[in-house]
Amino acid sequence: VSFPKLTYAPKLPAGIIKEGRLSDAQLETIAYAGQSHEMLLPNGERRGFFVGDGTGVGKGAQIAGIILDNWNQGRKKAVWISENARLFNDAQRDAEWVSLGKQQVFEQGKIKGEISVKEGVAFTTYATLKSAERDKSGEKGKTRLDQLSDWLGKDFEGVIAFDEAHNMANAIARKGSRGVQQGSESARVGIELQKRFPKA
Repeated sequence: VSFPKLTYAPKLPAGIIKEGRLSDAQLETIAYAGQSHEMLLPNGERRGFFVGDGTGVGKGAQIAGIILDNWNQGRKKAVWISENARLFNDAQRDAEWVSLGKQQVFEQGKIKGEISVKEGVAFTTYATLKSAERDKSGEKGKTRLDQLSDWLGKDFEGVIAFDEAHNMANAIARKGSRGVQQGSESARVGIELQKRFPKA
């Protein structure tokens, strides 16, 4: 299948291109993602983009580049969801590599209560997103999904990157030989996040 004609030019610093920090393949992905995100679907939701590159292409740098493109267009908040908290340092490294700056990436799981930073990239995990805060007595408080949603604000239109998206498999309940098996909680929370921010 031929690629669609590329007409979108991402807003990236000339320096990172001149220095070769992003390969042609990575730049092409960032441009196609931006082109896709410019479009709204018939139901009014923003069109997404799926990166299907294999190991070694540098998907983290691609995600950081997509976030940087949006950042330079004034969308100064983003969400980066990944498989586990150990990948936080990788996300910071990739943000630094594309010149967004590692200080812009913060870990949602380390924040209790309201997220107070005005702008940045909230790095979280599927497990964190489906959890809730607990008070000293162990009582459940606000969900992490609500915490994140409150920080983003109801009109959020920035990037939500579902890194390691296979963690959202099995979203739908299925009937099996032992009855109905409910859908994955990780998938449910990811879908709910998308529903809350249809223009993201």
